[in-house]
Order: sequence, then C-alpha cells, then structure tokens
Amino acid sequence: MKHLSRVTIAVPIAVACLTSSLSATAVVPACKALKAGDRARLLAFVEKKYKLPPAAPVVFGDESFVGSTCFRRIEFKSANPKESFHRELFLSPDLRFLTTELLDSTVDPVLEERRKQEALAAALTNGNFPSQGPKDARVTLTIFSDFQCPYCSQLAKMLKNDILPKEGATTRVVFRFFPITIHNWAEPAAQATACAQEQGDDYFWRLHDFLFEHQREITHENVLDRLKGETKGFRRFDSARYAGCVAGKKTAAKIDRDVKFGMENGVNGTPTMFINSQRVGNVVAPEQLRTLIRQAGSSTPRTELSSR
Repeated sequence: MKHLSRVTIAVPIAVACLTSSLSATAVVPACKALKAGDRARLLAFVEKKYKLPPAAPVVFGDESFVGSTCFRRIEFKSANPKESFHRELFLSPDLRFLTTELLDSTVDPVLEERRKQEALAAALTNGNFPSQGPKDARVTLTIFSDFQCPYCSQLAKMLKNDILPKEGATTRVVFRFFPITIHNWAEPAAQATACAQEQGDDYFWRLHDFLFEHQREITHENVLDRLKGETKGFRRFDSARYAGCVAGKKTAAKIDRDVKFGMENGVNGTPTMFINSQRVGNVVAPEQLRTLIRQAGSSTPRTELSSR
C-alpha cells in the first residue's frame, strides 16, 4: 500500500487531446461573457462535486479559450497555496457543461498520444534534478519520493542493491521531491538534500542513502543535525554554503515545484515511478521492475506499465 499524499484530488496525466496547431490566444468575439454570477456558480459546483471542505475554498486560476472556439479551459485550484486541490476543466460555450476532456476529432489520436508522451517524458527529466546513470540512457526511471515513507525506502533499497548493479549501464534514475504533509520531517529533509545537490549530485545521493538507511532513527527534531553531521565526511564540500542554504530554506521553491508538477500529472502517493513517460504500478519485486525496464527499452509506449 502506498502512502496518501498531500493531494485530495489527483490530476490525470492527460486531460485533453487537442491539436498543437490551435492557438490559445485566438478568441472568437461572439463568445458568451463569463460574468461574476457564472463564476460563483461554477466555483460552488466544483466545491460540491469534489466534496471539498469549507475550509478549503476554490478559486479560478489560468483561463483561456481553446483555439478559435468558445470552449474555455479553466484551472480550478485551492485558494490556500498549502492545500492541494488542482483541476483543469473545460467549459462549454453556453457556460453549462464542465468536462475533464475535450477531444479534437481532426487530430490523429495515435500521433497526439505520442506527442503527449514525448512532452511528459521531457518534463519529467529535463531540469536540474538529482540523477544517476547515463544521460543518454534508453530507459529513465523518474521517482517521486518522500524520505519518511517506508515504501520509498524499500524501493530505494531495491534499486541500489538489485536493479542498478545489473541495469545501471543502460538506465538513468531521476529523483523528484514529493514530501507528504503528514510526515513531519520529510519536507526539511527534502530541502536539505536539495541544498546538498546544488554542490553536486553525488552529495545528494549520499544523503539520500543515509536518510533511507537510518529512517527509523530520524525525527523532526534531529533530521537537520543528522544530515549536517553526515556532510562533515564529504570531501570538497562547502559546509558554510550548505548551512546558509538550509537555514534560508533556499530550495523550498524547488520542492514546491516538484510537488505541483507531480500533482498535475496524477501523483497521489509515494513512491510513484515513471519508466520513461509511463507510470508504473504494483511493483513489489526486483524481477518485476527489471522486466519492465527491459520492456521499456524495446517496446512501443503505452499509457501505463503494469507488473501484472
């Protein structure tokens, strides 16, 4: 069983099949105006539809027309940035119907799905994320993880001891931060390891392994001291720079971006793993994961890989 995440409602990986040629800025002048009363009605509907508590009101985020049509793409999100609700819905031209998906029948669905998968694969891995393995690896494992999650610890151990020794030459691992709010030291641990990563990926992975290996000994009160003590053994490591980064919470925004991206792409628990752009579920044994890695290196992409 996976840990529950900070999200209340997960956003699907793909919410619309729309042609890339449609311009979000092309607006038809005849489109019906969205008045204050319409907005209030839509917000009330979304709050009731998704059973959101009164303490977590929803507001409008980004809005745009879909190409030259009068369909509107509307982002609904929690008014409180620390709350997790986020959903993109499409509003019909008569302002009556809301839908999670808008299908463009002029677009080849196979080509559109390929385009979306390629875009997701790039977004999962292109950035300053902690990684290990060849940059040009045919297979990339992207893992959304929480240092206080015991299931994340099990997966980390499996990768280190059973998967990478055999698949490491052709497999890259990318770590994405997804600390869960019910874990009281997961977020400071994420921020601190991200501070270490600013000086090199190797420093991050050493703290990553330390946290998972000593997970049961770590508390909210001692996590930063334990990490600081571990860094004392790092060669050519700027301790003053690290301490300033941790004290100033300078990587907090980076952690928040990972969490937001994860929520927008259906991550609702930890660990959540993607092989290339395919979400993976039900992996409990090394041989299952090894088989999926080898399949991903030679097969056509699918919506979700499964070990069943």
